[in-house]
Amino acid sequence: MNTKRQVEKVLIASEKTFSNILASDLLNLDFKQVEITANSIISLPQIAGIEIKADNNEQVVQAGTVLDKNRKSLTFHSFALYNGYNTTSHIGDVKLFANEEFIINNIKSSAYLLIFNATIKTAAIFLLIFLIFRKLLTKPLSQLASSASQINPNELEKSLIAVANNPNDELGVLQSALNAMINKTAEAFDKLDKINKNLESIVNERTEELQQTISQLNKQQDRLLCEIETRQKSEQALTHSLHELKNAQTQLIEAEKMASLGSLVAGVAHEINTPVGLSLTGISHFQATVDEISKLFEAGELEEDHFLRFIQESKELSCTIQNSLQRAANLVKSFKLVAVDQSAEEVRQFDIIQYLKDTMTSLNNKLKQSKVNFEINCDSEVLIINNYPGSWAQVFTNLIQNTLIHAYEPNSTGQIVLTFYTEGEELIFKFIDDGKGMTEESQKKIFDPFYTTNRTNGGSGLGMNIIFNIITQKMSGKITVDSELGKGTQFTIKVPIDIQSFK
Repeated sequence: MNTKRQVEKVLIASEKTFSNILASDLLNLDFKQVEITANSIISLPQIAGIEIKADNNEQVVQAGTVLDKNRKSLTFHSFALYNGYNTTSHIGDVKLFANEEFIINNIKSSAYLLIFNATIKTAAIFLLIFLIFRKLLTKPLSQLASSASQINPNELEKSLIAVANNPNDELGVLQSALNAMINKTAEAFDKLDKINKNLESIVNERTEELQQTISQLNKQQDRLLCEIETRQKSEQALTHSLHELKNAQTQLIEAEKMASLGSLVAGVAHEINTPVGLSLTGISHFQATVDEISKLFEAGELEEDHFLRFIQESKELSCTIQNSLQRAANLVKSFKLVAVDQSAEEVRQFDIIQYLKDTMTSLNNKLKQSKVNFEINCDSEVLIINNYPGSWAQVFTNLIQNTLIHAYEPNSTGQIVLTFYTEGEELIFKFIDDGKGMTEESQKKIFDPFYTTNRTNGGSGLGMNIIFNIITQKMSGKITVDSELGKGTQFTIKVPIDIQSFK
């Protein structure tokens, strides 16, 4: 800063020295002399360049250096030129640019001197501090470390450190802390010695206990192995029993099916017996009438009244015989259809409404003994499905028989509604009765095998289980029950309309 002020002083002195000369030469338009004067000015070491402009801002002279390496203007000092006789008459301006290299060169020697002095002082201070630290801290710490390294673990009480002179300074505090640690370590060693003395006896006791435990575990392991072997044998026996039980269950289910079919045969035979008997009676009477007319004709005693009565009786007898035989034929047809379907178990298309009616016709012997009325509801007269007709016959038969046995008392009246409708690709069948209903426990167990609440009156406990297996396994459907005591029971069955497309 001092060098810069000296340069500024030189610039101001140059202004005082050359301002009148430059003003006179510029006023006389002696530009050559102005240039000479300018060169004389920039020959000063403190001045790097000069720029002179007329009052109209037209540059008259530019000499020396006016820009640095970065093309920025140098530090300059400017002043105005006036007419010597009239100080208010402005004739031009002058800019004197300072020589920054001169400033830098002048301060270099001072800077070097300052750096040298600072280095000497820093080295002296460092040496002084090093000596002080060595005396006050490094040497005592070395002695403290040496004393700490000589501590004897077997004689800790005799290994206390006595290095610090002042117990209140940092070294004294550290020495006190180390001595306190030595005392605590000595106490801990004493405790460890006492514990070690007791540890051996404890280890011996625990070892003896562990050996006894191992011996007990070996005995328990032997018992467990025996139990495992026994359980494996029991499991094998149970598996064999379960297999035999399943076979027995299968045989019982087949026996139930055959018993149902046998009951159906007996009922159909009983039903056929009446129309066949009527037909035989009618034929016998017709033969007697024919013999009587034949004898009258051969004797020549046949009269018109006899022949007309013969014609009338023949018509009545033929009509009676035809109706009886037609009824028997219908019973045989229904029985044949249901029986063949139950034995064949094939998938085919059939009208389930008509099939229900055929099944009920086969069960007519039992139905006419009951005072329960059956009602069939469906949106259409024909409902074609592709399913197992024989299985449906089994479902209808078991539901009807199960309901007549369990839902109603003998000779009691009732109403059973059988409803069919479709939802999308599913057939919905609802079997609703207004009988006695069921408890919640019975509803939970109704589909279990061998469960029945009326075994004394013919309940086998397999009817509803067979229905459940047919619907859920064979037809890939669902069956649910909803009942309340005194308010009847509703069975809801949902199965695919086309069982083959579903599978």
